[in-house]
Amino acid sequence: MDFTKYISTPKNTAETDAKITNIKLTRGRLVGGFLFFPSGPAGTLHFLARIGPQQLIPFNAGESYNLDDCVIPFHLEIDLSTPPYEINVVTWNTSTLYDHSLTVGFYLTPTSRRGKEINALSALEILCKGYHKP
Repeated sequence: MDFTKYISTPKNTAETDAKITNIKLTRGRLVGGFLFFPSGPAGTLHFLARIGPQQLIPFNAGESYNLDDCVIPFHLEIDLSTPPYEINVVTWNTSTLYDHSLTVGFYLTPTSRRGKEINALSALEILCKGYHKP
C-alpha cells in the first residue's frame, strides 16, 4: 500500500514552531518510501519524520533533510503492530520570501490477523489428509 502526502509549509516557519503533519497508516510493515524536494527551496525547507518521540527519518536525531530538486528513497523495514498507526512529519521553512512544498510517500505491506488464521487453518488441513468437509 502506498501512502503519500503533499505538504506546503509557509514562509518564516521556525524550527521551534514547525508544522506537524500526521500521516495515518494501517497495521503492517513499513518497508520504505520517498521524499521529493522540487526545485526552489534550496536549503530553506526542512523535513524530518517521527513515530511517537523517536526520530525515524533521517535516523540521526537533531538532523533534517533540507535539499533542492531531488528524490530521497527510504529503506525502513519497521513493523507497525500497535496503534496509533501514524507517522508525524515535521517541516519548517526559513525562507523569508516564499512558501515551499514537498511530497513524501510511504510503502507499507499490510498484515492481517485473519490472513494468519486462514494460513494456520490451511496448514492443519494438510496434516489431516483424508478428511473432507461435507
